[in-house]
Amino acid sequence: MVVAYIPEGLPAAVTLVLSIVAKRMYKQKILVKSLATVETFNTVSIIATDKTGTLTMNQMTITAILWGEMGEYLVPIHVNEDKTAETEEHAITSNRPSLTVKSESGTMNDLVLGACLCNNATKQSSSSDNEDGSENPAMETNHEESSEHTTKVVGDAADVALYRLCQDRLAINIERVREVNPRINAVPFNSKNKFMLTANLLEQNETNTNENVLITLKGAPDFILSRCSTYRDEHSNSEIPITNEFKESIRQRQEKLGRSGYRVIAMVQQVISKDTYDANINEYKKAKKEQRLTSDEPDLNGLPNNQYCFIGKCQFHVFLPDIMDYTIGMLSLLDPARPEVPDAVLKAFKAQIRVAMVTGDHPTTAAAIAKKVNILSQEISINGGLDTFRIEQDKETGQVLAYLMRNTTIPLETHVIGQLTTNVEATCMKALDMSANVTNKKKTRSMKTNICKRIMKRIQFYFSDPNDVKIVDKLEIIPYGVVVTGGDIASMDSHKELVFARTSPEQKLRIVMELSKRGEVVAVTGDGTNDAPALKQADLGIAMAAGTDVAREAGDMILLDNNFSSIIKAIETGRLLRDNLKKVAIYLLPGGKTWYMISVCYPSSIGSWSELIPVYFNIWLGIPLSLSAFLAIIFCMLNDVVNSLAMVSEKAERDIMSRPPAIRHKTHLLDWKLLFHAYMVVGNIECFSAYFCFFWYFSVQGIPLSSIFFTYSNYGTDPYIPKSPDDLLLIQQNGQCIYYVALCIMQFFNLLSSRTRYVSFFNHNPLFGKARNLTIPCGILFSTSVGLVLTLIPWFNSVFKTHPVPVRFVCPAIGFGAALFLLDELRKFLVRRYPNSFLAKMAW
Repeated sequence: MVVAYIPEGLPAAVTLVLSIVAKRMYKQKILVKSLATVETFNTVSIIATDKTGTLTMNQMTITAILWGEMGEYLVPIHVNEDKTAETEEHAITSNRPSLTVKSESGTMNDLVLGACLCNNATKQSSSSDNEDGSENPAMETNHEESSEHTTKVVGDAADVALYRLCQDRLAINIERVREVNPRINAVPFNSKNKFMLTANLLEQNETNTNENVLITLKGAPDFILSRCSTYRDEHSNSEIPITNEFKESIRQRQEKLGRSGYRVIAMVQQVISKDTYDANINEYKKAKKEQRLTSDEPDLNGLPNNQYCFIGKCQFHVFLPDIMDYTIGMLSLLDPARPEVPDAVLKAFKAQIRVAMVTGDHPTTAAAIAKKVNILSQEISINGGLDTFRIEQDKETGQVLAYLMRNTTIPLETHVIGQLTTNVEATCMKALDMSANVTNKKKTRSMKTNICKRIMKRIQFYFSDPNDVKIVDKLEIIPYGVVVTGGDIASMDSHKELVFARTSPEQKLRIVMELSKRGEVVAVTGDGTNDAPALKQADLGIAMAAGTDVAREAGDMILLDNNFSSIIKAIETGRLLRDNLKKVAIYLLPGGKTWYMISVCYPSSIGSWSELIPVYFNIWLGIPLSLSAFLAIIFCMLNDVVNSLAMVSEKAERDIMSRPPAIRHKTHLLDWKLLFHAYMVVGNIECFSAYFCFFWYFSVQGIPLSSIFFTYSNYGTDPYIPKSPDDLLLIQQNGQCIYYVALCIMQFFNLLSSRTRYVSFFNHNPLFGKARNLTIPCGILFSTSVGLVLTLIPWFNSVFKTHPVPVRFVCPAIGFGAALFLLDELRKFLVRRYPNSFLAKMAW
């Protein structure tokens, strides 16, 4: 009984499964902090992923320089060393003005100067690579090799692109330019403000004999344009106030670039005297000291925040009366998508996992990139329709309204800002937002609560899991795509395809919370310190190796190569882990050892079916013990353990990424369907076949069943059996060996049929093909060798009282095993053919 209850094979099988999974994930550039996290992979229903560096290669390239309303210069396309050129469709016309024109070349020079100075990218000498030749994945850099040593350009991807434009394309010595134009003030770029502002002391030369300060503002075009009040007409060279028509022309130009996947940044310059700059800084410091800076605008360290000019003279901030020159331009950047990402996204969709892109880019650019990587699919978002939000103020009431538009033209819904509600808030959060009247009524009733109910609640509280997640039913998916900006997150709905644009890291936490309220199991990526709350809040936080220590600490796993396709591989590996653990369980339960985890919910099911039944039959029915303790130990420690270890190295089935995610609060590793199949089907067939061989041998020896059942201690005497006690003992020992060999044969067929859950054995055979697993036939050969050694070698026969087994008495086990195998193949066929049938719902 003790032997039948102890799961000898379980610890080795589970340890090996987890070790194999950890090794596979490391090869896939994934580090999991706790292997228990792998179970979460099976339940993930949506992945909120960053764009730059995860979906794209994080190798931005300046493709064009634009100024005014029509001026543009197309940068030559760069061809990489691996002969892969940037073949993206350019939205910039090749009919551009010549750079030889003085006016345009002057504007061009101003923009290039701003690209050199308003830039935090620096060139650094690199340290030696790691021993394996790979660079430290935690350091995201762009590097270039020289004949003497290796240097790296370190900085933001956009800054690195500007640095390479000036250095590689325009042959500018950036370090020299920075040396003669030293920086005296700066406001660094951050994801919230979406701009960078610098002040540099200009070099004095023949044309510039005074001390002047160049102020350069670089950032998102919509932010930059809102700071300008005038622009310079290209024909009359006169100052003209900015009109809505001019803003619309710039916006259309940005939209045209965005539709082709380009990221656009704008740049503004101002030149003021050094005396004026010093006066402004002193005034700023004095105001800051006296706490007179109460504006909602970001702190710019005394630099101007508005009244810029779109190439021309204008009236500026009151602190800047002596403006000498101003210019603005735009630069388009292209960050190509990783080549493996589109297929990975399609694989996720096939597994019924939605992918949401989170980026700070303009909505048009975000939508274009999402289409290229298949997040916005042709079938749903392009053919069906793409939803967006439009914020406008009602002229009559003055209320700010949010319009949900289909394809930017068809209005679907209208909400008043400040009164936005979602379906989740109306259903799932109803219990939290009760009215005052209902609350007062419940308070009155609670005063008369039954004491028994209070005791039961207290008991449930002590036995409940404090970390248990509140169960929220998943909302119905809307079969359309939507582009949601950071300010519209609260009004989003459960669209099938999601793109979040113009978002900040702080808003990523709100995205995770909104998705969780809709019943989703959320996986989110992040690399910055501000991403840590979202990584902690998500069901699966995926930190980037190139990110900060805070992000890596908050995440549940670390992505070493920052590649989105590795996340999909991790999910597939997690599903493979779950499948293999189920297969090990379905193999061990009928003839080997059960899992101690069952004892929590199924205490009566502990132990091996085919090993417990002989013990129970001996106690309840009074028949001789059909399996000795020694043979039971050998069966557990050698036969079953080796074959179960062979099972854990199984490859994934073809349909593993076609199944929907597991439901967290409904799907369990060992559910009643698996136990029913293991005990009621396979276990009973194995016991019946083994006992058939056992009783057949007894009947051949002249001992009928009537002389076996309910004899207890009177076996051989009541009813009387005309054999000596030694002969009866010898017959029982031979019968035990027959039972053992028959059980081994049945487990061979169980091993072959349990290798797959739905796919046929012949399409997933262990000998050749993608599913080849030579450890299966090796395990069968080893188990056969153990049986032959125990029953044929005389030393074992004399010491452990085993005996050679006549072949004819175990032949029925081969027939029963083949029947079990064919029956399971028929079950799998019917499950595949009729996926909605009762048999499919009963499949483990």
